[in-house]
Amino acid sequence: MKTLLISTENTLVCFGVRMVSAILKHAGHRVDILFLPGEFNQVETREETRKIARWIGGFEPDLIGFSLMSSHMVRTVNLHRAIRETVQCPIIWGGIHPTLQPEECLEYADMVCMGEGEYPMLDLVGELAAGKQPGNIPNIWLKTGKTIRRTPLRERTADLDELPWPDHDAETHHIHFNGGIGPVGETAWRSFIPGFMETHYVMSSRGCPHNCTYCCNSALRKVGSGPYLRRRSPEHFVGEMEALKAKFPDLKGFVFMDDSFFYGDRIWFETFTELYRNRVNLPFFCWANPSAVTEPRIRLLAQAGLVGVHVGLESGSERIASEIYRRDVPREQFYQCMDILHRYRNQIVDVRVDVITDNPYETPDDVAATVEVLSRLKKPFWVGIVSLIFYPQTELAERAVRDGYISGSDKDLYNREFFHYQPTLLNRLMRTVPVTPGTLIRFFLKHRNVAWGRILFYLYYFGYFIAVRRQIKSLRRKATHLFLRFFGDRMDPNQVVITRVALIDF
Repeated sequence: MKTLLISTENTLVCFGVRMVSAILKHAGHRVDILFLPGEFNQVETREETRKIARWIGGFEPDLIGFSLMSSHMVRTVNLHRAIRETVQCPIIWGGIHPTLQPEECLEYADMVCMGEGEYPMLDLVGELAAGKQPGNIPNIWLKTGKTIRRTPLRERTADLDELPWPDHDAETHHIHFNGGIGPVGETAWRSFIPGFMETHYVMSSRGCPHNCTYCCNSALRKVGSGPYLRRRSPEHFVGEMEALKAKFPDLKGFVFMDDSFFYGDRIWFETFTELYRNRVNLPFFCWANPSAVTEPRIRLLAQAGLVGVHVGLESGSERIASEIYRRDVPREQFYQCMDILHRYRNQIVDVRVDVITDNPYETPDDVAATVEVLSRLKKPFWVGIVSLIFYPQTELAERAVRDGYISGSDKDLYNREFFHYQPTLLNRLMRTVPVTPGTLIRFFLKHRNVAWGRILFYLYYFGYFIAVRRQIKSLRRKATHLFLRFFGDRMDPNQVVITRVALIDF
């Protein structure tokens, strides 16, 4: 039996399909992965869709599995319809969106997999391989005609160490790239790994210790039973990275994709850092909630290779942070976190503060408060700005429906990309903070509501920040890439990563 897993993510990180593929292969099943990377609302042309469908028809799968998030819905529907015209095997959808909107997805798919997919998919493939009709597999809903068979949800996997490492077997991986479908070669890999081209993305945990209203975790923790937040042992986590380092000799570092890497006890971190230094010893990046950042932990991680931390501020308005986002991090605690990171700036060269904008619950003064907070941080740091999207079933989306900001069947989220924020004065001012003196930022804030103040800001923004600075950055980026092309292989991995960090431009 041949299973084909399809990812429509815009990168090749794709934890979901890689984990499902790994557990199926571990059980002896034949599995291939087809990566169809593209931007969220970048629907394939008719010819591209037909070409993909013909390739899948030639592959002759016995089961097709799509993995998708809400932002991939439009592309997935388009591809699904074309594939259905070519092959008649069962098609199952899984991932965050089918987990939270199963009925909607069953308008197209034969089945949906809700929640964690490793063991449900193992049961499904096992039954199909044995010639059985799938029936009451927990987590898998089926559609027969117009009837939906809803099955109970199983307990989440408590011990993550029992799962195999994600599948990185290039021999069974294919990608739609440069007009055709072929192996995932070096050029394709470099084109769809975000940020740093010689890094691999890994996760030590599942779930999140926080429960922010805008995040899918506020909805996913309701799906299934058992502990929501779980972590792999340091040995299992480091073992995966050690294997990846051996498999990919050009590897320069790792990105830890945990929702909040800093949670957990002291013993876990002490064991992890010792193993990592001795067996991997490459630079790494991670995400952090400011409330979990302490100097002892930063010191420990910096000694092990920490070079980048993304800190979630989300809003500098305490009203928005507490009442709307449920992120009760006092402003002084955020400043303390940033001061700690600044003291280690020689090792931690990439510090990014993530913020959310375009929130209908915010007033201009709330946005100005975020800009004000950012303006008082010590440089260097970068700002990652995202536009608020009300994702299905999250607590904030349900509140927005009750308050009349969106309808209960809001489809606009399928056509929005969260990195495309509105071009307001305050958003543009926020973007300039990392390269603009704080006193000047606060001057623009103070005079933003008078004509001459706005004129001065836009002269600065379009005249220097966009025109002059962009040209300088472009020349610098080209020169640096050229340098790394010829000399990168001779450089220490840490220095390569630091050099690439210098090219970041938000």
